[in-house]
Amino acid sequence: MHHRIETLDGRVCPAQDTTGIRQWITDLLSGQHQTAPAALLLSINKLPQTGAWLLNQLRTAELNDQLRAGLPFATHGLGQVCCTQGFAALAEPERFLAAIRATQVFHAGNDPYLEHDFGQVEIDGDTVFWKIDYYALDSEFGSEAPWDAQQTRRVLTLMLAEEY
Repeated sequence: MHHRIETLDGRVCPAQDTTGIRQWITDLLSGQHQTAPAALLLSINKLPQTGAWLLNQLRTAELNDQLRAGLPFATHGLGQVCCTQGFAALAEPERFLAAIRATQVFHAGNDPYLEHDFGQVEIDGDTVFWKIDYYALDSEFGSEAPWDAQQTRRVLTLMLAEEY
């Protein structure tokens, strides 16, 4: 991750990994005036957010990373993987799946909400997009808590860029 995370009074998070960011929040909350993540006001990529929001986004990213790591199959209980006809017709889809599994570079430009929910891979002139969407368990509506695997079914869609 490469995101600018700071408190409103200018204390910058030195970490870019999930563990380090969580530790930074814990350290901030152990201060005299902070009692809960929801009370911790932050600026994340220049957008106002709370510590609770950030912790939820980090958990969402972890679940999304787990789903991607299981490609071409969905990780048990997290959701499902779908692909378009164009992706299915690729001569060597495994090369794209391996690249998607290996994706680790997320920053404010391609992941502004820290969810690790979208990316693109280009190999030999073919560009594949991948996108993760969140649904309630009944699949009728979107999930209200994508950070909670017990309330959310993920759908990872693989498609050629020209199919978007």
